[in-house]
Amino acid sequence: MLSNYCKVAATNHGQYCIFTVIKLNSFYNCYKMLYKRQKLYGLLTISALLTITSCVKDPDIGAPIMSCGTPYSIVLPAQTPPMPIPEDNPMTVEGIELGRHLFYEKMLSGDNTLACAGCHLQSEAFADKNKFSIGIDGFIGSRGAMPIANAAWADKYFWDGKANSLEEVVLFPIQSEVEMHESVFKAIKKLQSTEQYPTMFYHAFCDSTITVENMAKAMAQFMRSITSYNYRSLPNLGKDLRNSVQQRGLQVFQDETKGDCFHCHTLTTFTTNFDFFNNGLNEDPSLNPGLAGQTGDPQDVGKFKTPSLLNLRHTAPYMHDGRFQTLREVVDFYDTGFHVSPTLSLDLLKHTKDGKPVARAWTEQDKRDLIAFLITLNDDSLINNPKWSDPNE
Repeated sequence: MLSNYCKVAATNHGQYCIFTVIKLNSFYNCYKMLYKRQKLYGLLTISALLTITSCVKDPDIGAPIMSCGTPYSIVLPAQTPPMPIPEDNPMTVEGIELGRHLFYEKMLSGDNTLACAGCHLQSEAFADKNKFSIGIDGFIGSRGAMPIANAAWADKYFWDGKANSLEEVVLFPIQSEVEMHESVFKAIKKLQSTEQYPTMFYHAFCDSTITVENMAKAMAQFMRSITSYNYRSLPNLGKDLRNSVQQRGLQVFQDETKGDCFHCHTLTTFTTNFDFFNNGLNEDPSLNPGLAGQTGDPQDVGKFKTPSLLNLRHTAPYMHDGRFQTLREVVDFYDTGFHVSPTLSLDLLKHTKDGKPVARAWTEQDKRDLIAFLITLNDDSLINNPKWSDPNE
């Protein structure tokens, strides 16, 4: 049987252009099959195949496009490092739009009731409002869904780092029995049976046959496009704060004897490249090993990903297990509530004595000022931007 690209060339006598992305040996195999059928189709030479450009037309869809997606450019603030984008998954307008639809697509779950957006709500800065995320079968997970804004700059994903790329990330919740509980192969079969998705995949990847790889790539493109900034993190941060309370809060944030927050939450991204630290949540961190559960390294016991402080007013409850409902609880925890263990972050260890936390040199007013500053780190455009909203509404 002729492959799809050979069918196009054979049945239309060169009226349709062939994908330039097809490998050379595929052209050669196509040529051999066509040559054997030259009495029916006429002779196509290798040179003709190789000179055909990327102008394509899918005979099943009939919609001509000029290339496999329109390149998408992201404008970043001056102090932001370049976004790392995989060479095999460049961002395109069509790919991101497809990923947006898939992000909100409930067919990816076993009973067609839950989409990725069900646990990453735009109204909650793409975090979950529940302490623990709840799947389609009513099972309650052991961790809350992380905010996903600015995830493009991370190199490991999930609270415990179990995924190495956004392309991997999107496949975990679909297949998880606790979350969406669906086979990825059944999921793409459902997508393939629709009228809309084969066309969208074709426009994004020049292939109307839906694959797990391209589904993951499209969703990863959409997630990379979700960026969030607070322009008070620019060099004029202190000057832009609205009042003296917030300005004092910034000073507490940067004071090593008080808040001492800036080591793990830098003033540019408000995270340390989403790195992993043991912040003393558990007296015995081996009961919830975090990163060590993936690496097997005893030095990683109790380490979890450091989230960004952006949009804190929307992302409660806080910590990977949602144990804190308010920022005041978080601040008090970092004062004298954390637990000391062998892998405790060095930035917390310096606030201990004889194996116990030592109260910092801050006052009640300092704590209030710090919270006043933290809630200024908000990006309303993340919550309201229609390009990240549900395309079905």
